[in-house]
Amino acid sequence: MKGAMMMRVVIVEDEKPARDRLRRLLNEHTDCELVGEAGDATAAVALIDRERPDLCFLDVQMPEGNGFEVLRRVRHQPRVIFTTAYDRYAVPAFEVNSLDYLLKPFNRDRFAAALDRAREALRIGTAPPSQEILKLLEEIRAGLAKPERAAPSAPAAAPPATGAAPATGGAPALSAPLRIPVRRASKIVLLDPAEILWFEAEETIVFARTAEARLLVERTLNDLEAQLGPAFFRAHRACLVNVSWIAEILPGEGGLARLVLKDANKTVLPVSRRQARLLRDLIPW
Repeated sequence: MKGAMMMRVVIVEDEKPARDRLRRLLNEHTDCELVGEAGDATAAVALIDRERPDLCFLDVQMPEGNGFEVLRRVRHQPRVIFTTAYDRYAVPAFEVNSLDYLLKPFNRDRFAAALDRAREALRIGTAPPSQEILKLLEEIRAGLAKPERAAPSAPAAAPPATGAAPATGGAPALSAPLRIPVRRASKIVLLDPAEILWFEAEETIVFARTAEARLLVERTLNDLEAQLGPAFFRAHRACLVNVSWIAEILPGEGGLARLVLKDANKTVLPVSRRQARLLRDLIPW
């Protein structure tokens, strides 16, 4: 075992955008060779037993089973880094000796740290010790808590463009950023928030919609909502709309509503019952 050892890796993830992002992050590490991808539990078992990888990035929830069932069914047992949006799976993940647990959305540094743990485990041939597991669980809990704490602060972020009285105290720290970084192929593009019609989330993968494109954003909707303030309205759990792009409000039955945007397609976005009540406060009708 001389020099840097090449690590054979597979990705098991049912969402294509999540697979694409894992592949991009993995391509930044020259000692990693991606030998296959799977989108469901049955394909994952066949892939792992055929390719016999050193490491598997394994989603917890997927069609035809879950990540834990995959590990019970395979003959070859790779090192595992679980990926999921739900921290309740953290303890079961470590009970099957996973090396790490990436809570979506994770950033490039967190991904690199997980790979470092995999390299070290493969080098010394041991599972992570219990103290390291406890440390990882604390990291997961801390990482999950940050977005939840940020959301209530959103009212303090109100930008002066709405005509409201300026907030006192630490408001400048939460003012709208000049640019939103998004990914276009291998480039990071900086968008003016005014260009963005809405943000949408698929599980924990967030995209910015402009008039021309759908672009990956490596932030949560909660973070974006807190930073952009009332210039963007949370239409429902997975949608954050640029208020200046709203052309019409269509009230519906049962307290629901729909938003018609000013884009060429006259895009219609649903508003949840709870958010429709808040929308009446923002734009009375």
